Amino acid sequence: MNKGSTGWLDGWLVGMLVVVSWLLASSLHGMTWKSSKAVVARYQDDTQISAQLTQMKNFILSEANDKAEEIKSKAAQEFTSEKGRIFQTEKLKIIKDYEKKLKQIEVQKKINLSNELNKARLSVLKVREECLREVVADAQKKLITIPDDKEKYTVILKNLVLQGMMKLREEKILVVCRQEDIALVEKAVTQAAAEYKTKTKLSVHVDVDKVRFLPPAPKGDQKGCSGGVIVTALEGRIICKNTLDARLEIAFEQLTPVIRNTLYGANPSRRFFD
Repeated sequence: MNKGSTGWLDGWLVGMLVVVSWLLASSLHGMTWKSSKAVVARYQDDTQISAQLTQMKNFILSEANDKAEEIKSKAAQEFTSEKGRIFQTEKLKIIKDYEKKLKQIEVQKKINLSNELNKARLSVLKVREECLREVVADAQKKLITIPDDKEKYTVILKNLVLQGMMKLREEKILVVCRQEDIALVEKAVTQAAAEYKTKTKLSVHVDVDKVRFLPPAPKGDQKGCSGGVIVTALEGRIICKNTLDARLEIAFEQLTPVIRNTLYGANPSRRFFD
């Protein structure tokens, strides 16, 4: 191969190298531009997604905050309502308990007052009863002096025996008296039997018991019999106790209201009278 052919080939090769280099450069330039464009597009997509995510997150947070505030507000209302209901319920309960305790206190006060009034009334009644018993004791002391007047005492014995006869209405009568009164009683029995026959048109046999006697007159603190008789019949199965002490007890029981009125005046609370 000659020198001219070699130069042409070298020139051609150089030209081809230039063309290839230019093509490679162009190709590489095209590829770089496309890749950059894809990266930019991808970056823009990520930014938009991030922005959307941020927007959604903010929306969700906003909705959550609104819901939380709504729940808080509703809870506060329910709390206030429930607190008011509980307060009112407990208030009514306390009022009822207070009224109940107040009524109990009032009832207890009335009971205590009634008990104190009853105690005072019983004390007054006790004192009044003691005074009445003192009246009886004074009358008892006067009974002891009645047998001293023999004539008057004989009339009293006659009336006591006659009263016993009228009550018993028996044919045989036994009279028991004090030992010191036997003589006066025997005289009184005779008069009483005669008067009994006159009034009833009936005969009666009267004996004076000379075996059993009534206790003698009381002396000091010793109890005894102030006088009078006990009229019996049917061997002691029927008894009419007509001693002066027994008559005093009967008179005291019957005349107690009269004695009370005399001593203390009429009872303003008494509505019924015998």
